[in-house]
Formats: sequence, structure tokens, C-alpha cells
Amino acid sequence: MKLKTYCALDLHHSHTTFEAQTAKGAVMCRKDVPTERRHLIDLARSVPGPKGVVIEESPMADWAMRVLQPYVAEVIVCDPRRNRLISHDGDKTDDIDPGKLNALYRLGALRPVHHPARQSMADLRAWVWAYHDQVQLVTAAKNKLKAAFRSLGLQYDRCGIYNPARRGEWLGKLPRAAVRDRVAELYGNMDDLTVRRDRMHERLTRISHRHPVAKRFLAVPGYGPVRSMTFLVVVDTPFRFGSPQKLWKYAGLGLCRKQSGKSDARQRPGWQYNRRLKAVAWGATQHALEGSVVNPFQRIYERLTEAGLRESLARLSVARKLIAVPWGMWKSGTEYNPALVT
Repeated sequence: MKLKTYCALDLHHSHTTFEAQTAKGAVMCRKDVPTERRHLIDLARSVPGPKGVVIEESPMADWAMRVLQPYVAEVIVCDPRRNRLISHDGDKTDDIDPGKLNALYRLGALRPVHHPARQSMADLRAWVWAYHDQVQLVTAAKNKLKAAFRSLGLQYDRCGIYNPARRGEWLGKLPRAAVRDRVAELYGNMDDLTVRRDRMHERLTRISHRHPVAKRFLAVPGYGPVRSMTFLVVVDTPFRFGSPQKLWKYAGLGLCRKQSGKSDARQRPGWQYNRRLKAVAWGATQHALEGSVVNPFQRIYERLTEAGLRESLARLSVARKLIAVPWGMWKSGTEYNPALVT
């Protein structure tokens, strides 16, 4: 559809800067309004259509996109790291940014950021992200405990200070009552965070066994409830990727071609990728290769290393397989079949 009006939003928690331009770049209006649902809808209705809106990716971008979708022909959430005109070309202020963003929009120079089309998938993604954040909080609490013992010159083994049965023993090694009370509070904080983490893990486990797609992923070696759900919400739909190679690049497992002039082309790993999907691939690889039950991925790894391939490259090949297999299952609507993994 050919757009008549191009709109850009610069979202902030308290206010939003809005600018609308014609197809030729003439400014139709520029407003600063509170960031509230009714004000965003009024902005969309105030300009003639068909109209498109562009928003830079941010914690509020998904909410704003869903608010505006019923009232405009197109909503694009774009990658701010690609908008070099905004960040590096001259001044950067709230009044200037929407105009520059609109210029990139009219030129077709924006890279969209994928957001789930369905609200249910967006809500599920938020749950998975909350679990990963909780895991990081538990790790941070454990690091605080280690730092407390280390600051007093006390040596500890890898798991000893976390073992509930040995907690009294470790607290007894502390020199003063004030120190023991402080470290006891750190233990309590870790316990509270761990209880919440375990409760969230139980919820994800129940969802993974009920979800028709994630349930099939559980049969793939190396995939448990968390990896299955993470793969599901990151990919969202298998039709985003036209080939396994594009999925590999998105997961940080592919190579990008670099060439300038007549110099030889070089292929290197890209630096922009989805880190959680990469963690799924490498975590599944480790568990699949170290599992006690022989599986096709172990045989692939052994065949590659016996042929003389470096272990790191053999693991990379297995990691690629371990995200290509569930992607192919999802795309074709089939169950996991070990005989097809070659």
C-alpha cells in the first residue's frame, strides 16, 4: 500500500514526541503529548491516511505498536543501532529525532525488529524472559555470598557455601556477630530468589508440556522445558527464516562475508545476533554430546572429529543441527525422528 502520511514517535516514559510528514518530506505537524493510550490514538487519528508509523525499539515499543495497529496501515518497530543518521549526524534531541526517523522511513532504510503478531505469544515471551532474569538474580546473589567470604580471606569450595546442610558451619567461621548477621541476610536473599526461580521453572515446565509445538521440541536431545520455551518465543514463527543459514546467522552461528575492492573476501562471525538463541544452541549441544544415551548428534560429532575436523568446528556443526532440527520440525509440522538427523 502506498502511504500518504509518514509518522514517527520518540517514546519516553512521561511524554512522546510525534511528527508527521507527507510523502515528499513536508512536515504536517509536530506535537509533544503524554505517553498514554488515548493520546497515541488521538495522534494516529489526527493525520490523513493511509498512514504508517515508525517507532524505535525500546521497552515500550511493543505496547505502543499494539495500541496503534488498529488505527494505521503500518507500524514498524526499527532497530536503533542501525539508525546512524540519528545517532551520529549532527545534533540529537527529542525535537529532531522524529524528523530524522521519518526521513529514513520514507527512504526505506529502516531494519524492522520482529515482534510477535499475537498478544498471547508476547505474553509467553515475557514469562520466559522473566525466568531468565530471575536466574541472573540468583547468580548475582550467589556471587555476593562468595564475595563476602572472599573479603574475609576464607577459602571455600565450589558448592560448599551454598549447601544448606553446611550453612551453620560456614557462618561459624565468620569472626564477629555483625558479620554473621550480614551474611545470614545474604543467605536469606538467595533463598527467597531461589524459591521464586524454582516456582517459575515449574510453571514453564507445565506450559512446555501443554504447548503443542514446545512439547515436540522436548524429544530433541539437549532440549528441556526452558530451552524448548526459549526457542519457541525467540523464533515465534518458523517462516521468519527462509533457510537454515539465515537461522544460524540470527543465532550467532553463521558467517558474514566481508570484502572491499579487489581484496580477498573474508568470512567472520557476525556481532549482531540473538544471544538467548545462541545460548540455547550451545547449551543443547553440551547436553546432547555429554548425555549417557547415544543420539544422532553424538554420532555426527564423532564422525566429524574422526575425519580430522577440529573439535570446535565439530561442535559448531552440531550446534547448527540442534537449532535447524526443531526449526524444520516446526515448519513441517512433524515429530522428532532421529533417523532423519544426518
